[in-house]
Amino acid sequence: MRNPRGGSRAFAPALAALLAAGAAAAEPWDVPAETLAKKLAAVSAGAYPGADLVMVFDRSDVAVEESGLARTVRHTLAKALTPAGARALVVGQYDYDPLSAAIAVLRCRVFSAGGAARTVDPASALDLPDPQSMIYWNSRHKLLPVGRIAPGEAVEVVTRRAGFTYALLAGGSGGDESRFVPPMRGHFYDIVPFWSRYPVIEQSYRVAIAPEKHLQYRIYNGSAEVSDSIENDLRVVTVTMRDMKPPPSEPGMVAWSDVGPKLLLTTARDWRAKSLWFHAVQEEARCFETTPELARVAGEITAGLTRDEDKVAALNHWVAENIRYIGLHMGAGEGYTLHPAAMTLRDRGGVCKDKAGILVALLRAAGLESYAAMTMAGERIERLAADHFNHCVTVWRKPDATTVLLDPTWIPGVREMWSSREQQQEVLMGLPEGADLMTTPLSPPENHPLRVTIDSALRPDGTIEGRMRLASDGQSDAAVRRAYRGRMRHEWPAVDRQWIAALDARAEVADVERIDPDDLDRPFTLALSFRIPGYARKLDDGALLLVPLGPRHPVGVALQSEEISFPTGPATRRFTARIGCTRLVALAERMELPKGFAVEGLPAAVALDGNGALDAKWSIADGVLVVEETLAMRSRRIEPDEWPGLRAALEAFRKLAATPILLRPARAGKEGV
Repeated sequence: MRNPRGGSRAFAPALAALLAAGAAAAEPWDVPAETLAKKLAAVSAGAYPGADLVMVFDRSDVAVEESGLARTVRHTLAKALTPAGARALVVGQYDYDPLSAAIAVLRCRVFSAGGAARTVDPASALDLPDPQSMIYWNSRHKLLPVGRIAPGEAVEVVTRRAGFTYALLAGGSGGDESRFVPPMRGHFYDIVPFWSRYPVIEQSYRVAIAPEKHLQYRIYNGSAEVSDSIENDLRVVTVTMRDMKPPPSEPGMVAWSDVGPKLLLTTARDWRAKSLWFHAVQEEARCFETTPELARVAGEITAGLTRDEDKVAALNHWVAENIRYIGLHMGAGEGYTLHPAAMTLRDRGGVCKDKAGILVALLRAAGLESYAAMTMAGERIERLAADHFNHCVTVWRKPDATTVLLDPTWIPGVREMWSSREQQQEVLMGLPEGADLMTTPLSPPENHPLRVTIDSALRPDGTIEGRMRLASDGQSDAAVRRAYRGRMRHEWPAVDRQWIAALDARAEVADVERIDPDDLDRPFTLALSFRIPGYARKLDDGALLLVPLGPRHPVGVALQSEEISFPTGPATRRFTARIGCTRLVALAERMELPKGFAVEGLPAAVALDGNGALDAKWSIADGVLVVEETLAMRSRRIEPDEWPGLRAALEAFRKLAATPILLRPARAGKEGV
């Protein structure tokens, strides 16, 4: 499945006919060089301090046929302001998938700082395959060598594109552009980003479509000039934004699609209509047809299981662990067609849609009701029903009609049935009666605990030794297992050592006890004994300076967990932040102190309650240092007004990890006293 960013774009049939006839002179993009030279002369580098180039204009002219086939002419003019901006313009790259779209360069001109224009032959564009890994779907790009560009020079490019960039089932197979008709025939959608890493003086988008298509559109995260009128019996909508500056970024923020200005357009009535189509198109294609081999496999996997929940779990994890993630070109519609489940079983491989599809088939073979669903990993889906999906998952409908989401793609090595890294994420289920867009609920941090307990003893020479115990579940469990599952079994002892050695390379580890990382039937646990010579710094007067081992969170350091690594700047945020998953971290240590030493510098207790919550206390009891810290990260998406609470908890947690204590030896009394 593909990210639809950019969507389907097109010319109206009348304009397309003119293009085919070579009537370039009638086109809006056929602007005299003298006119563009005057426009460029008015653009000075001084007006855009810090910018490497400026987009003078970016104009898309789109037309939609009755079939939904879309054609787009895009006209851009960019001026280099610095050597870096010039280097960005020396080659033009235009991506496309030949199974769903075609693209051609119609014109390229380079304007000197003085206004003279030279033409780059569009025929010099190279048609090349994309670099690929794991998914090999024959995607390609046109590469246009523009030539050397100097600061002050500008490049004009006109391209023509026919087709769409996302669908689940491709229709048509002819040798002409009819094969680019979108699978939801007759419908059109587009998602148009109005943000850029460079300043943009003008960006416009114009679409011509039959009025009976009932086009809906909405601008998100910004405002624009809008024209909506009837011209030559076509509805023409034009959206223009001017003088746009590159948006400021923030560390750890959500995707730009969630916060940047964008235009969404669609002819679909609502998400329920899309859900009905999504369900029908797969059933008509018989993607989930049960074969004798599928029935046999389902029977073997669920043998001896009586509860539906146990059957679902067994099938879900079987697909996760036994269908490897790989996408191969298998003919027309590749990347969009859900392959028959029998094919996926035979090949033991596929991408998300194939893993979700075979799970649907296996669940049905086991007598359970199941369907496929679409979601968008990494970006928000808006209420307007413009396709915005890049991931396919599975739905199990229980006898009481409630639904359970399953994701065999994201749960290899994960005890969950649905990855909580997909919480607060929109999903559209393909049910027979249709469904509205839903948002997956929060998974409480208590579902993802990481508990580290240390019993240790500090020696007068600074050596520390003891035993550490680790227990985890949910996504915290998955993170720990991943450290093992990504290595060969003979390398696992090195992983065992890293839980301490990540803090101190002198660490010695022995007597390791852990469950098999491949055993998902129970939460992961580990216990090990350790010794670190010279852990505490011994001062000239015999005092010892150290940070207790537990608060330094050795497991988190080894994993570079977000409680250690997530950026805490800035103090206030403009945009929503996002972490991988909610999380609970509990650190406990009981350190036996050397006899006769007094402790100085214990930090004050911390009690913070917000989007991030922290309870922490260090104390001394009967010669033992007792450390108890519990950190909760309570949501995956953190809104700006929630950020101060999480930031305060993370900074306090990290401050404790860097807080040293001093152990002073008792001084001998005076002679005779």
